[in-house]
Amino acid sequence: MEVMIETCCGIDVHQKSIVCCILDGPLDTNKPKKIQKKFGTTTVALRNALAWMVENHVTHVFFESTGQYWLPLFNIFSDSDLVLVLANPQHIKNVPGRKTDVKDAEWIAQLGRCGLIEPSYIPAPEVV
Repeated sequence: MEVMIETCCGIDVHQKSIVCCILDGPLDTNKPKKIQKKFGTTTVALRNALAWMVENHVTHVFFESTGQYWLPLFNIFSDSDLVLVLANPQHIKNVPGRKTDVKDAEWIAQLGRCGLIEPSYIPAPEVV
């Protein structure tokens, strides 16, 4: 897979937590540095996650549209300069063997880093 983004983060979103995986490395490497961390889903915890990503020079964030749980993350992160890509879970989960939150977050980051995540439609805030 061709790498298109140097530093990105994949997030596996749940009701009470998000699991984040940052992949960081030059475009010519398939072995980026991997940093993983789990956060809660309170406003404070999501702001801490955002600050952690900014500290680690993340430019793109990829996450699934899991139920309604993605909305608080999207609302808080949309005030940043990060490129946010909301993905349809059906387009990501079709890989057998990826069953843990950490592996899911890493898989989302790998797909995103290679430009393989098609963004989902996000309705206007007044509709959501």
